[in-house]
Amino acid sequence: MAGKDYYDLLGVKKSATDDEIKKAYRNLAKKYHPDRNKGNKDAENKFKEFSEAYAVLSDAEKRAQYDRLGREAFSSGGAAGGANPFAGFDFSQFSEQFGGARGGARRGGGARRQSGGFTDIFSDLFGGGATYEPGPQRGSDLDAELTIDFRDAVLGTTMDLSMGGQAIKVKIPEGVADGQRIRLRGKGTPGPMGSPAGDLNVLIHVRPHAFFERRGDDIYIELPITIPEAIRGAEVEVPTIHGPVRARIPSSTQGGQTFRIKGKGVKKKGKESGYGDHYYKVQIAVPKHVAPEVVEKIENAYDENPRANLKAQL
Repeated sequence: MAGKDYYDLLGVKKSATDDEIKKAYRNLAKKYHPDRNKGNKDAENKFKEFSEAYAVLSDAEKRAQYDRLGREAFSSGGAAGGANPFAGFDFSQFSEQFGGARGGARRGGGARRQSGGFTDIFSDLFGGGATYEPGPQRGSDLDAELTIDFRDAVLGTTMDLSMGGQAIKVKIPEGVADGQRIRLRGKGTPGPMGSPAGDLNVLIHVRPHAFFERRGDDIYIELPITIPEAIRGAEVEVPTIHGPVRARIPSSTQGGQTFRIKGKGVKKKGKESGYGDHYYKVQIAVPKHVAPEVVEKIENAYDENPRANLKAQL
């Protein structure tokens, strides 16, 4: 934007009023202020250009000289006799707003405050009469993804995550869910000049398990049993994510019946304490090879057609 007309820089007409010039600069300063565009050199350069334009056009005497001479007024040969009519004008005030002394303070003197000047503008932008003091520029956050086993998600573990050749230890909390993000504070991009580093956000993917299925804080499994176990009842071993548990199958258990083992699910989050439950759904396994006389005995054991209720509803 070097050499561009000051009025064009602020987006106003040459006949613009002081209020229109101030409003235009305020809007541009909000958008391009370096403290709101961290690390954006282009925004910083634009901000300097806008501030230079406002420094001239907001001053009645300087504006009049600019209207007569344009930017030539800033060159050593721009004025008659080679004098610079803007000699001694302190353009550092607009850079001080984001680099040096804040609030328009000048070396060797008191606070510089002009009606409609930079101090008023930045009081409007950043609130009240307080000066604007940006904090340390924090480093950028980083994103990463990690795929873990079902068991590790439920029970918790520690994994190594490779970030550009660097291995970072990621603690997987007990009960983490698929799609959940883990924030590692201070493991992102280091901040400039010793300022705080950003965070590392790790998206967790959980591999499906061959037998277990998670539903909220509960875990479900299909448990095969034999025909005699279903008829007589039995005590069987039920696998859970926390280890096998001995459980009772009642006599005359039907295929599809579901039973619960309390507290053998996933650790609960938030204000809740304890664990979810483990559910096992019975599936009756039929042998592939059965003698005809055995099949006939089983068939004769039925008191009624098991589909009788279905026929009654048709």
